[in-house]
Amino acid sequence: MSDRFLLYIDILGFSEMTRREPRKVARTYAILDSLNVHKHHAFKTIVFSDTVLVYNPVLPTSDDDRNYLVWYLIEFAEDLHHRLTGQDIFFRAVLTSGEFSHYPLEHIECFFGEALINAYLREKEIPSIGLFIDDRCNLHNQYFRVARFDDQLHFVYLNRSLEDLTQYTGDKYPFRDRAIEDQAIYAPWQVRFLKDVYENMRNHPIPSVRTKFLTAWDFYAMRYPGITQALIKGGFLLSSLGGQHAWAEEEVAMTKSIKHFKRIGSGTSLSLQLSGRKRRK
Repeated sequence: MSDRFLLYIDILGFSEMTRREPRKVARTYAILDSLNVHKHHAFKTIVFSDTVLVYNPVLPTSDDDRNYLVWYLIEFAEDLHHRLTGQDIFFRAVLTSGEFSHYPLEHIECFFGEALINAYLREKEIPSIGLFIDDRCNLHNQYFRVARFDDQLHFVYLNRSLEDLTQYTGDKYPFRDRAIEDQAIYAPWQVRFLKDVYENMRNHPIPSVRTKFLTAWDFYAMRYPGITQALIKGGFLLSSLGGQHAWAEEEVAMTKSIKHFKRIGSGTSLSLQLSGRKRRK
């Protein structure tokens, strides 16, 4: 039981979303329903209200197993991060390990454990957005860059195209070699994410929410100073990194993807509204 890994995800602003934007709630659930995690036999997912839990039902027996589980759990957070880009929907998540039980009774499902309690308490205290991984899990993190957050947690960088871009450019912009674009094909999505973080840290009407985005921005500015400075100076245009027409095809694909995810919850939301009207009649 003590070697179970748990990804705890909190969808931020869910209460306000429920009151003011029910279509966005339906969109959020539709996106959660589309995640790659549901296709993987080694994991189970629980969704309740604004919380998502992903864990491994079968306990690992080796460090190779643990490395694999942590790798995929981070990738599941990365997948959600990617699909939420441009949707004005953000999450905060904690990857931890410990005791966690999940089993069905005749009419209900039961899930509880120390790992769940610890993740819940830690997540609520983090003034940021994004994924945070505890020290024990980070021992098995082989592929994602992190930065120390406090004495127990690291911030996880989920934007691997920014990492590739920095590697191939030396963090100097705009770059001249157009082949670099092929090494960082998701840069348009990740630039859009940085733009949204920057605008929210400057303009969000609620000070505590601005603080969350400011904390996340500081992590990215610390690791990618060339990228963040070039984007601010260039108004977050892709040309500020790669010159005119940089990632033109990928930017079109990003726009289509954002529109697709904005639509996928609309049918469900409309059905629920019509159903509610019928009941009121």
